Amino acid sequence: MSSQYVFVYGTLKSDASNVHAKQFHSQAQFLGTASWQGGLYWVTNYPAAIASTNSRDRVIGELWKLTQPELVLQALDEYEGCAPSSPLPHEYERTIQPIEFNGQVTEAWMYIYRLSTVKLIKINSGLFINPT
Repeated sequence: MSSQYVFVYGTLKSDASNVHAKQFHSQAQFLGTASWQGGLYWVTNYPAAIASTNSRDRVIGELWKLTQPELVLQALDEYEGCAPSSPLPHEYERTIQPIEFNGQVTEAWMYIYRLSTVKLIKINSGLFINPT
């Protein structure tokens, strides 16, 4: 399965100014605000999204269209620490998920947190605000 879309909800959103976000923004087209059914948690200075069966749990993020999916996804895997060369255990796993965008469902890549969220603080709004 493959997709030319990626859903971001943290340090790669359009309001982020870090070097990785800027590089990502130069290689993708911003489509707009989107959401995913899941819970959002505060890790340190970045968020973690996990799947949820509670329909009220939403992760608010952005949908982007990749200009060169294979190259961009390889760089994103390295940034998210889940490339084949990344040390184990990986915090994130890249999977294709159903993303709600403009009243429709679009299949898009996203990074889901794989570690325990028991000691993490839940972001009830589902919206991560990038620190300035």
